[in-house]
Amino acid sequence: MIKKIKTNWLAIALTIVVVISLFLTAAIWSNPIQYERTRDSSNSRSLNTTQSIGDLYLPTQVVHVDANQQQFLLYSSRKNLITTIRHQLRSYQLGRASLVKSDNSDVYLSYLHQPNSLMVSYPDSITGTIFNETFSQSIDTSRVKQIDHILIPLNNPRNIYLLNDRGYKIYRARISQAKKNSSLTSLIRGTSKVEVDHKIIHGQTMLLYPKSFTLPVFGYQVTAQNIDTLSQNLISTNKQSSITTEHKGNTTVYRDGENKRVIYNHQNGTVRYENYVSHDDVPKSSQLYSYFFNRIAKTGIPMDNLRYDGISDHQRTINYRSYVEGFPIFNSAGYGDIRMSSKVNGMNKTWLSLYSIQVPLPINHKPVRLPSTTTVFKQLRASNRLKDIKGIRVGYLWKENTSDNSTVKLTPTYFVDYHGQWVDYTELQK
Repeated sequence: MIKKIKTNWLAIALTIVVVISLFLTAAIWSNPIQYERTRDSSNSRSLNTTQSIGDLYLPTQVVHVDANQQQFLLYSSRKNLITTIRHQLRSYQLGRASLVKSDNSDVYLSYLHQPNSLMVSYPDSITGTIFNETFSQSIDTSRVKQIDHILIPLNNPRNIYLLNDRGYKIYRARISQAKKNSSLTSLIRGTSKVEVDHKIIHGQTMLLYPKSFTLPVFGYQVTAQNIDTLSQNLISTNKQSSITTEHKGNTTVYRDGENKRVIYNHQNGTVRYENYVSHDDVPKSSQLYSYFFNRIAKTGIPMDNLRYDGISDHQRTINYRSYVEGFPIFNSAGYGDIRMSSKVNGMNKTWLSLYSIQVPLPINHKPVRLPSTTTVFKQLRASNRLKDIKGIRVGYLWKENTSDNSTVKLTPTYFVDYHGQWVDYTELQK
């Protein structure tokens, strides 16, 4: 018997390899989405690791307007839509940007619904300087100061349009040199779509969902920063310094003299950093985007899924939020968020948490069906809450897992801007 095995060892080995290959093939065909998502998400993470300021300030939404002016929000677990669009925009050489129209909401809406176009949007306005940095352009930032949407015609474009919701400003930037945008046309195919519709309500541009729709549930592995390392990164300077530690109940306070301190909450893993700077070191409002980016990079916090999410407080506070496939993630304790402020009096503050999502996990859960925006508004009106709502968006709820805090299930739902906070709309119905 042993002699026969020795004689036919090659044939036996090949047979074993074939059996294993057939087994793996059957497994992949029985659950292709799980394998595809894991593989593509891994590739996406390697491509999207934030290395420059432009990565942090990428647009988050992609909307396709078809020939009938119907709008569709695109998302995909297999394609990186924003990266592809950025690559195409970087291939354009944009000329002078000229103002087409302003202060006319009807004309503005017509551009938002321009047939056969692709539009990428930000959660809030960004500066022309950030646009140049992100897309390797050199538009006149004294002319184009703020941008909310980038409109790209798909049929032999000679121009792109930069739209600003404030004042309904429409700028046309001529394309003096470009490669064919066949990649953008092909990008639309094979993506998941949700019908949407831009409206202007009480002077505010909103993306609404006219019909009920479904979105997948995601699973992610949660990673936690080491508080001692994070505190050192926040406080340390090039000069030698001594950090003192003080424990007060559920909090630990790290200090470096009188000007810097980190306050860590043990119960929910949140961190607040405070730092006083001299008047000469206070950045201008136009410098905050790069100023905050450098501060985030210094913390060592992973920024793969982190994106710019809005600016407030007289343009002195910027919020950054974790995103999954173009949708924002919300958590009541602020997990996955970073909020930074720099006051003109020299007080800098940073709010963040130790926790962030990193590795996508396979999850066996049915997609969630969400109602139309009209239905949500009716429900909020019935509970007498609609009058206090200032905004609405679809995102994912990060709900803490009490039994296993190393993983999280992200569930889609509507979030409304209620008294200055983004709240799951179902909480207002209780």
